[in-house]
Amino acid sequence: MKKTQTSQRGNVPPPITIDRIEAFALTARPSVGPVSSLGMMPVRNGVLVAITSKDGATGWGEVWCNFPPRGNLARLNLLEDVIAPYILGKTYEHFDLCRKDLETQSARMAIHTGEFGPFKHCIAGIDTAMADLAARTQNVSLAEFLSKNPKTKVPVYASTPNVSKLSEAIGHIVEQGHTGVKLKIGLGLETDLKLMRDVAAITGNRLRILADANQNWSLGAAQETLNALSDFEIGFIEEPLRADAAMEDWAALADAVSIPLAGGENITSLDEFARFAQEGKLKVVQPDVAKWGGVSGAMEVASLAAAHEATCALHYMGTGLGLAASIHTLAAIGGNGPVELDSNPNPLRTDLGDIDLTVTNGMLGVPAGIGHGFLPDSKALETLSVARFEAS
Repeated sequence: MKKTQTSQRGNVPPPITIDRIEAFALTARPSVGPVSSLGMMPVRNGVLVAITSKDGATGWGEVWCNFPPRGNLARLNLLEDVIAPYILGKTYEHFDLCRKDLETQSARMAIHTGEFGPFKHCIAGIDTAMADLAARTQNVSLAEFLSKNPKTKVPVYASTPNVSKLSEAIGHIVEQGHTGVKLKIGLGLETDLKLMRDVAAITGNRLRILADANQNWSLGAAQETLNALSDFEIGFIEEPLRADAAMEDWAALADAVSIPLAGGENITSLDEFARFAQEGKLKVVQPDVAKWGGVSGAMEVASLAAAHEATCALHYMGTGLGLAASIHTLAAIGGNGPVELDSNPNPLRTDLGDIDLTVTNGMLGVPAGIGHGFLPDSKALETLSVARFEAS
């Protein structure tokens, strides 16, 4: 590897030689889970990956595995059987070169197996772990490592409240200090309209309303529904169309409705993000550090968004570790868009390690400490793990 890159603080980070890799598949079963047009999330899963360098520093990342219910085990096996053996013992002059090496190396295998998503999810987790490790070697926070002038607080919104107990859920969100809430819609025009009316009546002007259709509409259905919802001043509509819909459809929808279009959790390359921002007319791009690109990918998307006058927000619905990394990344980007904060109970977010999720006037503080500031508690890790491996 010939590329040498400095951190934003001006120091040249030392090369990283990967000496040990550990990974943990986690599962929790809270009483209620997020519900969307995709269905209910019956279990809360996670895969955490720890990379230790030859110098003894360790960085942590998270691999997306929300679905299917045992998707965490599939990704753990992919890490153990394919990805860890390839990078173990290798040296990278800068943390993001590991992701780019893995993307190149895994491309043919992903085509051969059809496992495009799992490979991208695993590589994203590796990238975040490498970024965390690099910041720790510099003894700085991840946000400081990535930016000369990171924010100390970032905007946040509460995501996917329990609509079966809507008044209680909205009241709790307001009490927590939120100023925005994202609702899952795409459940039918009348159902969506009723939900919006109910939430508007409950909140008054206390919460900014965002919405997510989870790819459930055709172009015609999206136009009809969003025009019917135009009086509710929705901040953005996330994934109104399928992520693989034609760019012409995305552009036509953007021109036909007043609500800004958002998307990103199912966009899986920088080139695709560029097409969505330019041709698809996305006004809010939403990279997910656990799903594609990790920290370095999100930083690239942020630069692209700025060039296309779009807002960069951080999509997220996983464990406390990935949330901490997302907050630091958004702080480095400049915090112009919000980060998603799941409003449903999830022990993997609240019980896995220390993270301060106190929201004040819609803002969330950046986790303190070096790296992304999150270290899993060893006892919690043992309790919540259903499988693990170590390679050295």
